[in-house]
Amino acid sequence: MRELNPKYPRFSWFLPGLMAAAFSYAWATPSEATDVRKPLGNDDDTFIFMGRCPHGEVYRLLSYDKEMNGLKQSFYDYEGPAGKGTVKTKTEPRVMMSRVCLALAEIVGDE
Repeated sequence: MRELNPKYPRFSWFLPGLMAAAFSYAWATPSEATDVRKPLGNDDDTFIFMGRCPHGEVYRLLSYDKEMNGLKQSFYDYEGPAGKGTVKTKTEPRVMMSRVCLALAEIVGDE
């Protein structure tokens, strides 16, 4: 059996390869093709909110604006313990989430 030289550890051959990989990763520049998300802007009008209600059930809200009769109207498509549907309202997403998380809640619009 060959004796190990204490001056060079058993896996010393691995260190240069690991360092080269780490440096190449650090200096790599991401291309535009790798980031498919667009930056959030002030003109965005569609948002998806998903999560778990306090009692553990899942909810999903899709907030979007839709032009009707020349005016922009705010809508939510919702799905959760309160059921599934669409409602026209300007309510904040956090308030809608609390309503959708109530099993017997009646989700009504602004009209």
